[in-house]
Amino acid sequence: MGNFTVCCVKTKRSFSRAGERLVQDEMSMYVTRIRPNAIFLAAILIAVCVANAIAQSATDSLAAPLRDSLASVKKAPASAGDSSAGARKNSFPAPVAGRVFDTLSGPLPDVVKSSGRPFLVVGDIEVAVGKTVTIGAGTILLFKNFTGLHVIGRLIVEGTKDAPVIFTSENDRSVNHATNLFPNPYDWNGIYIHSDAVGSSFAYCKVEYSVYGIVSETKFIKLNPVVLQFNGKSNLVIEGKEQQVTDKPYRYVLSTKDVAAEGVPVKILTDPLAPRRNALRYGGIVLGMAASVAAVYYGLQWNRDQTNLNAISTDAWPAIYQYNGNDWLSRRNKRNNDMYITAACGVVALLGYIGFGWSFAF
Repeated sequence: MGNFTVCCVKTKRSFSRAGERLVQDEMSMYVTRIRPNAIFLAAILIAVCVANAIAQSATDSLAAPLRDSLASVKKAPASAGDSSAGARKNSFPAPVAGRVFDTLSGPLPDVVKSSGRPFLVVGDIEVAVGKTVTIGAGTILLFKNFTGLHVIGRLIVEGTKDAPVIFTSENDRSVNHATNLFPNPYDWNGIYIHSDAVGSSFAYCKVEYSVYGIVSETKFIKLNPVVLQFNGKSNLVIEGKEQQVTDKPYRYVLSTKDVAAEGVPVKILTDPLAPRRNALRYGGIVLGMAASVAAVYYGLQWNRDQTNLNAISTDAWPAIYQYNGNDWLSRRNKRNNDMYITAACGVVALLGYIGFGWSFAF
Protein backbone atom coordinates (compact mmCIF):
# COMPACT_ATOMS: atom_id res chain seq x y z
CA MET A 1 0.00 0.00 0.00
CA GLY A 2 2.81 2.39 0.79
CA ASN A 3 4.60 1.62 -2.49
CA PHE A 4 1.39 2.24 -4.41
CA THR A 5 0.97 5.65 -2.74
CA VAL A 6 4.52 6.67 -3.52
CA CYS A 7 4.04 5.58 -7.11
CA CYS A 8 0.87 7.66 -7.42
CA VAL A 9 2.56 10.71 -6.01
CA LYS A 10 5.46 10.39 -8.46
CA THR A 11 3.06 9.87 -11.31
CA LYS A 12 1.11 13.00 -10.30
CA ARG A 13 4.31 15.02 -10.16
CA SER A 14 5.33 13.75 -13.59
CA PHE A 15 1.97 14.73 -15.06
CA SER A 16 2.19 18.12 -13.36
CA ARG A 17 5.65 18.81 -14.82
CA ALA A 18 4.57 17.63 -18.22
CA GLY A 19 1.58 19.94 -18.04
CA GLU A 20 3.75 22.89 -17.11
CA ARG A 21 6.09 22.15 -19.99
CA LEU A 22 3.12 21.87 -22.33
CA VAL A 23 1.75 25.19 -21.18
CA GLN A 24 5.18 26.80 -21.54
CA ASP A 25 5.54 25.38 -25.04
CA GLU A 26 2.09 26.67 -26.00
CA MET A 27 2.86 30.11 -24.62
CA SER A 28 6.18 30.18 -26.44
CA MET A 29 4.48 29.20 -29.71
CA TYR A 30 1.76 31.84 -29.14
CA VAL A 31 4.30 34.58 -28.46
CA THR A 32 6.33 33.48 -31.48
CA ARG A 33 3.25 33.74 -33.68
CA ILE A 34 1.95 36.98 -32.18
CA ARG A 35 5.23 39.00 -32.04
CA PRO A 36 5.70 39.48 -35.83
CA ASN A 37 2.04 40.38 -36.22
CA ALA A 38 2.24 42.93 -33.42
CA ILE A 39 5.36 44.53 -34.92
CA PHE A 40 3.68 44.65 -38.33
CA LEU A 41 0.55 46.25 -36.88
CA ALA A 42 2.62 48.80 -34.97
CA ALA A 43 4.52 49.71 -38.14
CA ILE A 44 1.25 50.19 -40.03
CA LEU A 45 -0.10 52.40 -37.24
CA ILE A 46 3.02 54.61 -37.25
CA ALA A 47 2.90 54.90 -41.06
CA VAL A 48 -0.75 55.95 -40.93
CA CYS A 49 0.01 58.62 -38.33
CA VAL A 50 2.91 60.02 -40.38
CA ALA A 51 0.85 60.03 -43.58
CA ASN A 52 -1.98 61.82 -41.79
CA ALA A 53 0.40 64.51 -40.49
CA ILE A 54 1.89 65.06 -43.98
CA ALA A 55 -1.55 65.27 -45.53
CA GLN A 56 -2.70 67.79 -42.91
CA SER A 57 0.39 69.96 -43.51
CA ALA A 58 -0.09 69.89 -47.28
CA THR A 59 -3.75 70.76 -46.91
CA ASP A 60 -2.93 73.76 -44.73
CA SER A 61 -0.29 75.04 -47.19
CA LEU A 62 -2.64 74.70 -50.14
CA ALA A 63 -5.56 76.23 -48.34
CA ALA A 64 -3.67 79.34 -47.17
CA PRO A 65 -3.57 81.10 -50.57
CA LEU A 66 -7.24 80.27 -51.08
CA ARG A 67 -8.13 81.78 -47.72
CA ASP A 68 -6.11 84.90 -48.55
CA SER A 69 -7.79 85.20 -51.93
CA LEU A 70 -11.25 84.81 -50.43
CA ALA A 71 -10.41 87.34 -47.73
CA SER A 72 -9.31 89.89 -50.33
CA VAL A 73 -12.44 89.30 -52.40
CA LYS A 74 -14.58 89.91 -49.32
CA LYS A 75 -13.00 93.33 -48.80
CA ALA A 76 -15.39 96.13 -49.56
CA PRO A 77 -14.15 98.64 -52.17
CA ALA A 78 -12.80 101.83 -50.65
CA SER A 79 -14.92 104.90 -51.19
CA ALA A 80 -13.72 107.44 -53.72
CA GLY A 81 -11.63 110.21 -52.25
CA ASP A 82 -8.13 111.55 -51.91
CA SER A 83 -5.60 108.85 -51.11
CA SER A 84 -2.13 109.35 -49.74
CA ALA A 85 -1.09 109.73 -53.36
CA GLY A 86 -4.04 111.97 -53.96
CA ALA A 87 -5.72 109.31 -56.11
CA ARG A 88 -9.03 107.48 -55.79
CA LYS A 89 -8.66 104.01 -54.26
CA ASN A 90 -10.72 100.91 -54.96
CA SER A 91 -10.13 97.31 -54.00
CA PHE A 92 -9.32 95.38 -57.14
CA PRO A 93 -8.84 91.63 -56.58
CA ALA A 94 -6.20 90.24 -58.90
CA PRO A 95 -7.01 87.03 -60.75
CA VAL A 96 -4.37 84.89 -59.05
CA ALA A 97 -3.04 86.12 -55.73
CA GLY A 98 -5.77 88.53 -54.69
CA ARG A 99 -3.45 91.53 -55.06
CA VAL A 100 -5.04 94.93 -54.41
CA PHE A 101 -4.34 97.88 -56.69
CA ASP A 102 -4.91 101.60 -56.23
CA THR A 103 -7.11 102.83 -59.06
CA LEU A 104 -6.82 106.05 -61.03
CA SER A 105 -9.21 107.82 -63.37
CA GLY A 106 -9.91 111.40 -64.40
CA PRO A 107 -7.91 114.48 -63.26
CA LEU A 108 -4.76 113.66 -61.33
CA PRO A 109 -3.97 115.19 -57.93
CA ASP A 110 -0.96 117.43 -57.38
CA VAL A 111 1.24 114.56 -56.23
CA VAL A 112 1.09 110.89 -57.14
CA LYS A 113 3.39 108.71 -55.05
CA SER A 114 3.94 104.99 -54.88
CA SER A 115 2.25 103.31 -51.93
CA GLY A 116 4.05 100.03 -52.58
CA ARG A 117 1.32 98.89 -54.98
CA PRO A 118 0.84 99.70 -58.67
CA PHE A 119 -1.88 102.08 -59.76
CA LEU A 120 -4.47 100.57 -62.08
CA VAL A 121 -5.68 103.17 -64.58
CA VAL A 122 -9.31 102.24 -65.26
CA GLY A 123 -10.15 105.35 -67.30
CA ASP A 124 -8.30 108.18 -69.05
CA ILE A 125 -6.23 110.27 -66.64
CA GLU A 126 -5.18 113.85 -67.26
CA VAL A 127 -3.16 116.79 -66.00
CA ALA A 128 -5.65 119.65 -66.09
CA VAL A 129 -5.05 123.09 -67.57
CA GLY A 130 -2.91 125.36 -65.39
CA LYS A 131 -2.05 122.52 -63.01
CA THR A 132 1.31 120.94 -62.20
CA VAL A 133 1.34 117.26 -61.28
CA THR A 134 4.37 115.45 -59.88
CA ILE A 135 4.75 111.67 -60.09
CA GLY A 136 7.23 110.33 -57.53
CA ALA A 137 10.01 107.80 -57.96
CA GLY A 138 9.06 104.13 -58.09
CA THR A 139 5.46 104.76 -59.14
CA ILE A 140 3.97 102.14 -61.49
CA LEU A 141 0.89 102.90 -63.58
CA LEU A 142 -0.84 99.91 -65.21
CA PHE A 143 -3.20 101.00 -67.98
CA LYS A 144 -6.27 99.06 -69.00
CA ASN A 145 -7.26 98.80 -72.66
CA PHE A 146 -8.32 102.04 -74.39
CA THR A 147 -6.97 104.24 -71.58
CA GLY A 148 -4.19 106.81 -71.67
CA LEU A 149 -2.63 109.92 -70.14
CA HIS A 150 -3.42 113.43 -71.42
CA VAL A 151 -1.12 116.27 -70.33
CA ILE A 152 -2.66 119.73 -70.76
CA GLY A 153 -0.99 121.39 -67.77
CA ARG A 154 2.53 120.51 -66.67
CA LEU A 155 3.69 117.00 -65.71
CA ILE A 156 6.88 116.38 -63.73
CA VAL A 157 7.98 112.73 -63.60
CA GLU A 158 10.67 112.35 -60.93
CA GLY A 159 11.97 108.83 -61.42
CA THR A 160 15.44 107.80 -60.35
CA LYS A 161 17.94 105.32 -61.73
CA ASP A 162 17.13 102.81 -58.98
CA ALA A 163 13.38 103.57 -58.84
CA PRO A 164 12.09 104.53 -62.29
CA VAL A 165 8.49 105.54 -63.00
CA ILE A 166 6.78 102.98 -65.26
CA PHE A 167 3.85 103.53 -67.62
CA THR A 168 2.84 100.14 -69.00
CA SER A 169 0.07 97.66 -69.74
CA GLU A 170 -1.91 96.02 -66.96
CA ASN A 171 -0.70 92.69 -68.41
CA ASP A 172 2.99 93.52 -68.03
CA ARG A 173 4.26 90.54 -66.06
CA SER A 174 7.52 92.24 -65.15
CA VAL A 175 5.63 94.52 -62.73
CA ASN A 176 2.27 92.74 -62.35
CA HIS A 177 2.94 89.16 -61.32
CA ALA A 178 -0.74 88.49 -60.75
CA THR A 179 -1.79 88.67 -64.38
CA ASN A 180 -2.43 85.54 -66.42
CA LEU A 181 -2.10 87.35 -69.76
CA PHE A 182 0.85 88.55 -71.81
CA PRO A 183 1.49 92.22 -72.66
CA ASN A 184 1.35 93.36 -76.27
CA PRO A 185 1.78 96.60 -78.21
CA TYR A 186 -1.50 98.53 -78.54
CA ASP A 187 -2.60 97.44 -75.03
CA TRP A 188 -3.23 101.08 -74.06
CA ASN A 189 -3.25 104.42 -75.87
CA GLY A 190 -0.07 106.13 -74.61
CA ILE A 191 0.85 109.63 -73.35
CA TYR A 192 -0.45 112.65 -75.26
CA ILE A 193 1.14 116.02 -74.43
CA HIS A 194 -0.90 119.01 -75.64
CA SER A 195 0.60 122.22 -76.98
CA ASP A 196 -0.03 124.09 -73.71
CA ALA A 197 1.94 121.56 -71.66
CA VAL A 198 5.19 123.53 -71.94
CA GLY A 199 7.85 122.51 -69.44
CA SER A 200 6.71 118.92 -68.84
CA SER A 201 9.65 116.70 -67.99
CA PHE A 202 10.24 112.96 -67.69
CA ALA A 203 13.24 111.69 -65.72
CA TYR A 204 14.07 107.99 -65.53
CA CYS A 205 10.79 106.53 -66.71
CA LYS A 206 9.60 103.77 -69.04
CA VAL A 207 6.71 103.83 -71.51
CA GLU A 208 5.87 100.36 -72.82
CA TYR A 209 3.17 98.37 -74.68
CA SER A 210 1.14 101.39 -75.80
CA VAL A 211 -0.08 102.50 -79.23
CA TYR A 212 1.86 105.75 -79.64
CA GLY A 213 4.34 105.88 -76.75
CA ILE A 214 4.71 109.64 -76.21
CA VAL A 215 3.15 112.13 -78.62
CA SER A 216 3.91 115.80 -77.90
CA GLU A 217 2.45 118.81 -79.71
CA THR A 218 5.18 120.99 -78.20
CA LYS A 219 8.93 120.62 -78.46
CA PHE A 220 9.43 122.32 -75.11
CA ILE A 221 9.56 119.15 -73.06
CA LYS A 222 12.43 117.32 -71.44
CA LEU A 223 13.14 113.59 -71.55
CA ASN A 224 16.17 112.82 -69.43
CA PRO A 225 16.25 109.90 -69.90
CA VAL A 226 13.31 107.70 -70.88
CA VAL A 227 13.01 104.16 -72.23
CA LEU A 228 10.38 103.72 -74.93
CA GLN A 229 9.89 100.19 -76.21
CA PHE A 230 7.31 97.59 -77.28
CA ASN A 231 4.96 100.33 -78.47
CA GLY A 232 2.77 99.80 -81.53
CA LYS A 233 2.77 102.60 -84.11
CA SER A 234 5.53 104.80 -82.69
CA ASN A 235 7.68 105.43 -79.64
CA LEU A 236 8.13 109.20 -79.69
CA VAL A 237 6.60 111.92 -81.89
CA ILE A 238 7.41 115.61 -81.23
CA GLU A 239 5.52 118.29 -83.15
CA GLY A 240 4.50 115.75 -85.79
CA LYS A 241 8.01 114.40 -86.35
CA GLU A 242 8.82 110.86 -85.28
CA GLN A 243 12.09 110.58 -83.40
CA GLN A 244 14.53 107.74 -83.93
CA VAL A 245 14.42 105.86 -80.65
CA THR A 246 15.99 102.53 -79.72
CA ASP A 247 15.42 100.39 -76.65
CA LYS A 248 18.28 102.23 -74.93
CA PRO A 249 17.71 105.24 -72.61
CA TYR A 250 16.81 108.25 -74.75
CA ARG A 251 17.46 111.91 -73.94
CA TYR A 252 15.78 114.97 -75.39
CA VAL A 253 16.92 118.23 -73.81
CA LEU A 254 16.77 121.55 -75.66
CA SER A 255 19.66 123.97 -75.43
CA THR A 256 19.32 127.30 -73.67
CA LYS A 257 19.52 129.07 -77.02
CA ASP A 258 16.60 127.11 -78.46
CA VAL A 259 14.44 127.80 -75.44
CA ALA A 260 15.23 131.52 -75.28
CA ALA A 261 14.52 131.98 -78.99
CA GLU A 262 10.88 131.02 -78.45
CA GLY A 263 10.42 133.23 -75.41
CA VAL A 264 10.04 130.24 -73.07
CA PRO A 265 11.46 130.65 -69.53
CA VAL A 266 14.89 129.08 -69.68
CA LYS A 267 14.65 127.65 -66.17
CA ILE A 268 11.75 125.39 -67.13
CA LEU A 269 13.69 123.22 -69.53
CA THR A 270 17.36 123.68 -68.77
CA ASP A 271 19.06 120.83 -67.06
CA PRO A 272 20.22 121.98 -63.61
CA LEU A 273 23.09 119.51 -63.73
CA ALA A 274 24.31 120.60 -67.15
CA PRO A 275 26.90 123.19 -65.93
CA ARG A 276 28.36 120.74 -63.46
CA ARG A 277 28.36 117.97 -66.05
CA ASN A 278 30.05 120.11 -68.70
CA ALA A 279 32.66 121.41 -66.28
CA LEU A 280 33.48 117.91 -65.15
CA ARG A 281 33.52 116.52 -68.68
CA TYR A 282 35.63 119.15 -70.43
CA GLY A 283 37.75 119.99 -67.42
CA GLY A 284 38.45 116.31 -66.82
CA ILE A 285 39.56 115.59 -70.37
CA VAL A 286 41.79 118.68 -70.54
CA LEU A 287 43.34 117.97 -67.14
CA GLY A 288 43.85 114.32 -67.99
CA MET A 289 45.59 115.02 -71.30
CA ALA A 290 47.81 117.79 -69.89
CA ALA A 291 48.82 115.68 -66.92
CA SER A 292 49.53 112.75 -69.21
CA VAL A 293 51.93 114.84 -71.32
CA ALA A 294 53.66 116.11 -68.18
CA ALA A 295 53.95 112.58 -66.81
CA VAL A 296 55.63 111.38 -70.01
CA TYR A 297 58.07 114.33 -70.01
CA TYR A 298 59.12 113.93 -66.38
CA GLY A 299 59.23 110.19 -66.77
CA LEU A 300 61.88 110.60 -69.45
CA GLN A 301 63.75 113.02 -67.18
CA TRP A 302 63.56 110.50 -64.36
CA ASN A 303 65.02 107.79 -66.58
CA ARG A 304 67.92 110.08 -67.67
CA ASP A 305 68.63 111.10 -64.06
CA GLN A 306 68.76 107.45 -63.02
CA THR A 307 71.26 106.73 -65.79
CA ASN A 308 73.47 109.63 -64.71
CA LEU A 309 73.29 108.52 -61.07
CA ASN A 310 74.30 104.99 -61.99
CA ALA A 311 77.29 106.35 -63.89
CA ILE A 312 78.87 107.88 -60.76
CA SER A 313 77.79 105.16 -58.37
CA THR A 314 80.54 102.74 -59.50
CA ASP A 315 83.89 102.01 -57.88
CA ALA A 316 85.72 102.45 -61.18
CA TRP A 317 88.62 104.85 -61.16
CA PRO A 318 87.29 107.59 -63.51
CA ALA A 319 84.10 107.97 -61.52
CA ILE A 320 85.91 108.18 -58.19
CA TYR A 321 88.44 110.67 -59.63
CA GLN A 322 85.98 113.04 -61.36
CA TYR A 323 83.04 113.11 -58.90
CA ASN A 324 82.71 113.56 -55.17
CA GLY A 325 79.98 112.94 -52.65
CA ASN A 326 78.20 116.23 -53.31
CA ASP A 327 77.86 115.38 -57.01
CA TRP A 328 76.27 112.04 -56.13
CA LEU A 329 73.82 113.67 -53.70
CA SER A 330 72.86 116.30 -56.26
CA ARG A 331 72.08 113.71 -58.93
CA ARG A 332 70.16 111.56 -56.49
CA ASN A 333 68.00 114.48 -55.38
CA LYS A 334 67.24 115.43 -58.99
CA ARG A 335 66.32 111.83 -59.74
CA ASN A 336 63.97 111.73 -56.76
CA ASN A 337 62.31 115.04 -57.66
CA ASP A 338 61.59 113.90 -61.21
CA MET A 339 60.26 110.60 -59.88
CA TYR A 340 57.83 112.34 -57.50
CA ILE A 341 56.65 114.76 -60.20
CA THR A 342 56.05 111.86 -62.60
CA ALA A 343 53.97 110.02 -60.02
CA ALA A 344 51.96 113.15 -59.17
CA CYS A 345 51.23 113.85 -62.85
CA GLY A 346 50.08 110.26 -63.28
CA VAL A 347 47.64 110.57 -60.37
CA VAL A 348 46.28 113.89 -61.69
CA ALA A 349 45.81 112.39 -65.16
CA LEU A 350 43.95 109.42 -63.69
CA LEU A 351 41.63 111.72 -61.71
CA GLY A 352 40.96 113.78 -64.82
CA TYR A 353 39.96 110.72 -66.85
CA ILE A 354 37.78 109.45 -63.99
CA GLY A 355 35.98 112.79 -63.88
CA PHE A 356 35.49 112.69 -67.64
CA GLY A 357 33.95 109.22 -67.44
CA TRP A 358 31.79 110.09 -64.43
CA SER A 359 30.24 113.05 -66.30
CA PHE A 360 28.31 110.55 -68.43
CA ALA A 361 26.75 108.92 -65.37
CA PHE A 362 24.34 111.76 -64.47
